[in-house]
Amino acid sequence: MISAKPVVRAKIRAAIDNPQMAAGMGVNVPFISMGVFCLGAFVAGIAGVVGAGFLSLYPGLDFEIIPYVFIIVILGGLGSLEGAMLGSLIVGLVDNFGKAFMPELSYFTLFVPMVIMLSVKPTGLFGKS
Repeated sequence: MISAKPVVRAKIRAAIDNPQMAAGMGVNVPFISMGVFCLGAFVAGIAGVVGAGFLSLYPGLDFEIIPYVFIIVILGGLGSLEGAMLGSLIVGLVDNFGKAFMPELSYFTLFVPMVIMLSVKPTGLFGKS
């Protein structure tokens, strides 16, 4: 018996890679796209609810996190999960060492890896040109 999971994965992959061809083959592309988006939003909501129990959340936290996220995306490269993981490691280490050794310049040390990456390789570590 054939499992349904590979068929669903194939439909999702086809809807993302070539929506016109997938629609021509009978795949309901708007429904697949909406389903994947809803599943992602649901998982993000669950992660927020679970994370709120461990983290202290307060209004304005989003504006404190935005510079970190911006720098991580620049370091890792746009559209690269591996780059985001490596970029977050680099940013976390540089930020913590900067706060430990140079507390008055800690926010400046946060932007140093980004400036170096933009001058050496503007697409990021694993970014696509």
